[in-house]
Amino acid sequence: MVPNKVLSIYKVQLLLSLTLSIVLMALRVEKNAFNIAQIFLGAFFGTFLLDLDYFIHAYFVDPAADFSRTLASYVKHRDIKSAFAFIYYHRHDIKEKTLNSALFQVAIGAGSIFVVSSNSSLFVKSLVISAYVNSMYRLAGLYFEKNDTSEWFWALKKSLKGNALFAYFVALIGLLLYVILAF
Repeated sequence: MVPNKVLSIYKVQLLLSLTLSIVLMALRVEKNAFNIAQIFLGAFFGTFLLDLDYFIHAYFVDPAADFSRTLASYVKHRDIKSAFAFIYYHRHDIKEKTLNSALFQVAIGAGSIFVVSSNSSLFVKSLVISAYVNSMYRLAGLYFEKNDTSEWFWALKKSLKGNALFAYFVALIGLLLYVILAF
């Protein structure tokens, strides 16, 4: 049973992952139940891959910060649904994220090309593609929520705006189409 709190927070991302897994299965015309399960599980776990960034921050980057101590306390008490809710409501408290950034997005995009053209398992392929799709969703969400992308492009020390951001999104979508069709 999925807790309502987590479901309400991740409903769009889970819907994206579900849609992606259905598209991937349709393109492969997959009939094997084990392969179908791998695709669904990979897409499901890809939804949460980017949230590992907050756990990395809490345990390795800055364990003394209030955010880190609170998150570690939730994990220590095995209250995972509250940990994910805390991450969601305080996601903008951390400015320089490793996984929620343009650098990781480019890396996972390149990794997607590598993974779909290799003999990796369907689980790994759908996990990487799902994480890539969810990174696109998070970038779009950040832009529409704050009308600023400097938090995403922190490594470049500036934000993309206007035509540059549009070109970046077109490149992301083009790469996604290539990866899905190569799946």
